[in-house]
Amino acid sequence: MKLSRYLYDSLDMLGIAACEYDECMNAMGWNSTFLQFFPEDDGEIFVGESYRDNLRRFYSGRLSPEEMPEIERYIAEGVARHENQTQPFEFKHHGRRLRASSLRAPDGGRVRLWQWLDNERHAGSSPAFALPIIDALPFIPDGATILDASDRIIAANDAFARLYDLPRGHTVVGRTLDEIIAWCWRDASPAGAWRAAIRNGLRYDGAPFEIELPGQRWLRVIARHSADGVGFFTHADITSAKRQQMELLEAQEALRQANAALAELAETDGLTGLANRRRFVTGLAEAVALAQPLALMMIDVDHFKTINDRFGHLVGDACLKAIADVVARQVSSATALVARIGGEEFGILFGGMRIEAAYQIAVAIRTALARAPWRALHPNLADVTVSIGLCADEGPLDGTRLHACADEALYAAKRNGRDRIEILDLPQMPLQIAG
Repeated sequence: MKLSRYLYDSLDMLGIAACEYDECMNAMGWNSTFLQFFPEDDGEIFVGESYRDNLRRFYSGRLSPEEMPEIERYIAEGVARHENQTQPFEFKHHGRRLRASSLRAPDGGRVRLWQWLDNERHAGSSPAFALPIIDALPFIPDGATILDASDRIIAANDAFARLYDLPRGHTVVGRTLDEIIAWCWRDASPAGAWRAAIRNGLRYDGAPFEIELPGQRWLRVIARHSADGVGFFTHADITSAKRQQMELLEAQEALRQANAALAELAETDGLTGLANRRRFVTGLAEAVALAQPLALMMIDVDHFKTINDRFGHLVGDACLKAIADVVARQVSSATALVARIGGEEFGILFGGMRIEAAYQIAVAIRTALARAPWRALHPNLADVTVSIGLCADEGPLDGTRLHACADEALYAAKRNGRDRIEILDLPQMPLQIAG
């Protein structure tokens, strides 16, 4: 959804600020009133800016130095309000009291609207409004408190005392909510985490915020203030719902990890732990599509059938694992993919690497294999050698053609006596490099 200029102009005439965000929470458009209400965004906000960056600018201009360490927490809470808002809430910004609403679009985006609440709306407000509410406190099923303009409790009901496990006779009136919760955590403080939640939550009238209590208990608090600062708070126990939510998130994370493990297994060679042929084919298709230098090395173990026939398949498997370890240790590039293609054949894909660097790695592999302790696998196993074929070019490339080129270089190494490196340049014939 994209609001029309006509609609933006209409909202300007009504004095309503608007900003539209897509399903990824990136800004799509805004009206002039938005920049009047949020002057810090004038000349700074841009199409495509993330809502997180917008919130970072919002909080950077209003937090005190002692609150700045909590800015990431406040941003995360703001994002959660943006994603989950169903009811308007109110807050003060640049001396104005604003009511914020949020409308979800069918495509998953949101339109945020802000309306200035002028003082005439509160003309009849005064501290006296609290008196009938105080009389009603005993009949409110949830915890309820009334706070003065200094955020100190002037009245609370019994349900509030029960929610916070306050003993009979515990002083409530005159305390701040911060002090009440600090008392609850007196034996096991969560490093003052509740203070940030309260401080930020008090800024947004009508927007629920959560407070954790000892024993893995959670309360949802909603605050509303009159024009002169008197506040009415409701406190509800959401422990059961919170635990269910946490269990659901844990189950989702366990499922995600299990799926990731299965995906890893599906693309891992069971014997060597390297990538398997499936991952190699996928990686090759991805790499050849990029505009970058690309080198492909094919490795085949010389006379591997003889090793299996003479020493048995257990020694043969041990040889393959040893070769895989040697090869992997010589490849330090983070963009390289080392795979066991099948049987005694290995492949290495070097993204962003030219043929000269790949050749030096091939030399290092042969040198390391020559020094490997093969007799530790069997007393009569003197050495194991490999033949290596190399091909390289600049992407984008034809993956099949590159693979065929490296294979042809490998076959040339076999034909020319094994235990050597051959290079084939696309589309030329093999050029022998001394083994």
